Amino acid sequence: MSDDSDGVLRKFLDWDPLTGNATGSLHDTGVSAPLDRYSRFFTGGHSIIYVVTAQGALKTFKDNTASGGSLLTPVRDYGGDYWNTYGTIWSGGGGRIFALSHAGSLDVFSVASPSSGSGAITKVKTVAATNPAVIAMESANDVWGQGSKIYTLRRGIADRLGEVKEWTYNEAAGAAPFGSASVVVTGVGTKTLTGWSPGPGTIYTVGTTPDHSGVASSYTGPTDLMELANRDVGGGIHGDVHADVAACLASPPADAKPVLGSAPPEEPAPQAVSDDSPDPAPQNPAEFTGKFTLGDGSPGAGLPVRVEAIDVTSESSDESELTTLGTAVTAADGTWKVALPATLPDDVRQAAAANGGAINAVAHVDGQTGSGQVMRGTDFVVAAPASAPATARALVASAAEDDAPSKLRPVTDAMGQESEQPNEVQTAYSWASRDELNSLDTLGERALPEYQSDTSGIPQGDPFIVKGVDTKSMKVHPMDGGCDKTKSKVIDTQIRYTAVVEGHAAWDSKAGVDYDTKMSTNVEIAVKTGSNWTIEGSATLGSAMSVTTGYTNMGPHFAKQWRVPIEYKKIRETWKCNYGKDTYYRYRIQGGKYKVPNSGAVGKYGKDVRNKDGSAGYYKSPASHRAWVARGSYFQLTKNRSTKFSGAVSTFGIKLGASTQYDKDHKQRITAGSKTNARHDIWGKNDKVSGKPGVFYSF
Repeated sequence: MSDDSDGVLRKFLDWDPLTGNATGSLHDTGVSAPLDRYSRFFTGGHSIIYVVTAQGALKTFKDNTASGGSLLTPVRDYGGDYWNTYGTIWSGGGGRIFALSHAGSLDVFSVASPSSGSGAITKVKTVAATNPAVIAMESANDVWGQGSKIYTLRRGIADRLGEVKEWTYNEAAGAAPFGSASVVVTGVGTKTLTGWSPGPGTIYTVGTTPDHSGVASSYTGPTDLMELANRDVGGGIHGDVHADVAACLASPPADAKPVLGSAPPEEPAPQAVSDDSPDPAPQNPAEFTGKFTLGDGSPGAGLPVRVEAIDVTSESSDESELTTLGTAVTAADGTWKVALPATLPDDVRQAAAANGGAINAVAHVDGQTGSGQVMRGTDFVVAAPASAPATARALVASAAEDDAPSKLRPVTDAMGQESEQPNEVQTAYSWASRDELNSLDTLGERALPEYQSDTSGIPQGDPFIVKGVDTKSMKVHPMDGGCDKTKSKVIDTQIRYTAVVEGHAAWDSKAGVDYDTKMSTNVEIAVKTGSNWTIEGSATLGSAMSVTTGYTNMGPHFAKQWRVPIEYKKIRETWKCNYGKDTYYRYRIQGGKYKVPNSGAVGKYGKDVRNKDGSAGYYKSPASHRAWVARGSYFQLTKNRSTKFSGAVSTFGIKLGASTQYDKDHKQRITAGSKTNARHDIWGKNDKVSGKPGVFYSF
C-alpha cells in the first residue's frame, strides 16, 4: 500500500512476492481511500492498517476489499495524543509495533490479538538511543520490518552506493535487543529512499525524490545477500509504502491469471476481430470551422474573422507575413466557416504537400468592449482539399472532434512590448516540466489546465480581470480600424519526444506499436496571452517521408507509451490595430516535423501505463467494450484514432496534448500466449475494440 502524499491511500497487488515478481509486476488494483493529509499509516499483517492522526491518536482499520468491502473499515479508535511524538513507526507483524521517538530511543509495543486489530497495545521495551541498531535506524532513510527482522535503508551518495541492512530483534530476558547487522542489498542508488518487505527473503525499493519517478525494484534470495529480481516491477509508487506482511510466501500456479479477490466466472464476450467497414468520410474537410465566445461562454456574435495559414512561417531570422486564406463574420451563435480557396497560394500549397496534405491555419477575431478594452480570440484549425490523401482527411475529422469554442481574451498592456523568454533552467520549475518527470501517466485524457505558466505552477487569479474590471461578460463589438495581418518569426526551437501511441500486454501476452514517420498526429498549440499560456486548438502533423519506429513483443505485464522526436517552434507574432497606431506581440508554441536530434534516438519509451490493465479495470469497464484474443493469435487497431494523451509532451515549459490516426502504418497490437487456464481479455477505453476504442487495455 502506498500513501502517495496527497492524502490518498492506494492498494497494489503483489502477485508473486516470493520471486519478487521476477517475470511479473506489482498491479495497481485501482482501490484507494482518502487519508488526512497530515496523518500517517503502517501495516501489521492480517489486513490490519494502523493510522496515526494529526492529533497523535492511533486508530486501526481492516482492509476488506478482497471480499468486496472497504479499504479502511474502522476497527478500533485507541485515542491518545502522543503517537505523533514518534518520528517513524512500523510493524513487521508478529504482534509488535516499533516506534522511534524524536528523542532517538526505540519503544516496542505488544499487540494483543494482532489479527483482529482490536486488542490491547502495551509498551514492553525501550531500547536506548545509544544502541548501534537504534543509531542506524535514526540515521536511515527508511526503516521497516518483517516478523522479527528490521531493515534499514541508506541511500547512496555522490561517491558511494547505499545498502539495506538486516537487524534481528530479540525480546528474551537478559538478551541484547539487537545483534550485529548483516548487509542484504547492495548497490542502492542516490534516489532510492523507500523500502518494504512482503515476507521473508524479499525486499522492494523505490525512489521518492522530487522527480516522482516511482519505479520499484525487487530483490530476493535465500542467502544473506539478495540478488536483483526485477529492476522495474512497478511504476508510479509515491510516498510511504507498507506491505501487508506475511510469515511465509508462496508462488501462485504458473498459469494463474492475476486477479484481486475471487475471479468471477468468465462472461460472454466476442472474439476480437478487426472492423473492416470503411471509415466515414469527414464532413466538409475542405473548410475551416469554429466558434468564438466571450469569457463567460456566451456567443461572440457579429465579429470579423480572418483565417491565416501558419505552416508558411519561415525558419530564417526574417519576420514574415502570414498568408490570408479567407474571412468571415461570426454568426449569432458565435460560429463561423471559411472554405479553402479553389486555388491555393503557392506557399500554402507547398507547405501542405510537405505536411501530408493537411493545411494548418489560425483564425483571429478582434474586438473592443464599450470601455475600449481590446479583446482577441484565437483558434487553430485544420482543413484539407478533396484531393488530399485519406489520412489527411481523417486527421481533419479527428481535429474537428476536439474542436471546442475559443474565448475572446483581453489584450493586456504586457502584450504591447516583447517579452523576455525564459531559459531551460527557468522552465524546469513549471508545472508541465515537473509532471514530465513522473514515470506514470497521471493525466490520461483529462483536460489540461486552462492556463499554464512556463516558469512556475498553475497560475492563480482571473486573467479576465484587467485593472480591477471583469471583462468576461462585457459585450464585444468589432474594433474600429481592426487589426492587420499577422507577422511571425521563429525565435527558438526544441526537439521533444512526444507520446504518439501506447501498447498494453498483461498476463500471458506481448505488446507492439508501430509509428510511421509519414506522421498522422494532431498536437495542440499553446498561445501566450499576457503572462499565461492557453491551449487554442491543434495542428495536424504529416510528412512525405517514411521511416517506421516502435516496439514489438514486449511483455508480459508491460504497458508503455511510445514517443517520437518532434521539433517544436516558439514563434513571436506581431500585429497592429487601431489604424496601425498600436502594436501587439504574442507568442505561440507549435509542433512541426519529425526530427531526430544529433546522436539521438529515433523513438523512446514513454510513461508507464500498466495501472490501466488487469482485473480492476476490466470488471469496471462496460461489457460492450470487452473482447478476447484467441491463444497464439494477435489483434491490432489500424483505423480511427488513438486516445488523446493530455500529457503527450512538455516543451518550452508548457504541456501539450496529442492524438494519432491509426492506419496500416500506425497501430497498436497485442499477441496472446499459449496458456490454457483462462482466456486473454481486452477492452476498449471509449468503445468496443472493433469500433472507436482509442486504445485497448489488457487482462
